[in-house]
Amino acid sequence: MNIKNVKIEIDSKKPLDTGLLALILFFLGLGLSVLYSASYPQGDFFERDPYFYLKPQFRFAIGGLCLMLLLSRFPYRYFLKWAVLLTIISLALLAYILIPGQGRAVFGATRWGLLLPFQPSEAAKLAVSVFLAKYFAQNQANLGRIGYGFGVPFLIIALFGGLIVLEKDLGGALVVAGLVVCLMIAAQVKYLHMLLFTTFIPVIWYLIVKFEHRVARLMGWSNPWNDPLDTGYAVIHSMYSFGAGGLTGVGPGQGAQKHLFLPKVHTDYVFSVIGEDFGFIGVVVVAFLFLYLVYRGFKIAKGAKDLGGYYLALGLTLCVGIPAFFNMFVALSIIPSKGLPLPFFSYGGSSLITSCVAMGILLNIYSRSHYVEGEGALAKKIEKIETNMPKLKRVELLGLKSRLSDNGLRRKAEANDYGA
Repeated sequence: MNIKNVKIEIDSKKPLDTGLLALILFFLGLGLSVLYSASYPQGDFFERDPYFYLKPQFRFAIGGLCLMLLLSRFPYRYFLKWAVLLTIISLALLAYILIPGQGRAVFGATRWGLLLPFQPSEAAKLAVSVFLAKYFAQNQANLGRIGYGFGVPFLIIALFGGLIVLEKDLGGALVVAGLVVCLMIAAQVKYLHMLLFTTFIPVIWYLIVKFEHRVARLMGWSNPWNDPLDTGYAVIHSMYSFGAGGLTGVGPGQGAQKHLFLPKVHTDYVFSVIGEDFGFIGVVVVAFLFLYLVYRGFKIAKGAKDLGGYYLALGLTLCVGIPAFFNMFVALSIIPSKGLPLPFFSYGGSSLITSCVAMGILLNIYSRSHYVEGEGALAKKIEKIETNMPKLKRVELLGLKSRLSDNGLRRKAEANDYGA
């Protein structure tokens, strides 16, 4: 065995973040349970199969879990190396579904392509996170200049947000914009430059008032009882769900609103099913667990070994956190409906796979986060090498000891590797 193989064995990754991994597994299990509770009446009535939505979602969950575990061992620096390529591919996919005859519209929004088994707008969040992570890490010293601190992020919002808006998915565009702004705050871009984003307010207002269904949705949210059978219908029945749940809920699968009363119950309003089945306690627990996921993600970012990993961990965490709280706020009627899924719970493979991919890369950032080993642990590793490799030349062993102890230089080399 040569010295290179020894280095690979010793420079092993830290164990996975068991707390975050356990939370994701819990979300996957609970999500399948809640989805079945929410969807079986609709599946039974329309498709004559109460498991109609559960069966594909189960396959998505298994595939997402396998992909997450695989990516948790795949060095995240390669994603940073491929940032520009991933961005170009993502923009190309967003543009592809806008080609006449290639896009597939559902509920008025063109989010799927005829040849694509997923929503490009979901993958776009990952591409934006990867690109800005590399960009901010490489240009940290120049972010005080308006061209670097505002110009490029503005271009990202304009390109990705513009294409997603053309798909008639305003909620998805707002998620991308929120993701970019949050990363800018983390990168300490000048607030004066960030105020320039207020120029988007008239654009957003125009995009709302231009379409009658968005105006109706806004009016139905602000005063649902003005039109309780149409624009205010979903808001009212979502509130009925939380009210019926009370403190502890009516029991898993026992809620009434999912029986063809509450629309989009297996996607946009799955959180309302949690409120009815598990009550106020269940709502608080799920919301707290999403907060904990965000906390773990930010903590992983803080411990990342380089700026690229720091920004990437933040972005991936926000890819799950922002849609999650948007969805919960919609179900609680805090904000108007945006058509955003609740990660790990809402029906749909695009959201579930994207969330699992984000968490897989986040787990890898944790596993490769820098830490200085104690002398005792380092001595044990050296002793193990000496025991298992008696023929190793003394000069090679001394060089290996030197490299193992020189954690600072090793981290510096790895930190610069993603930009190569």
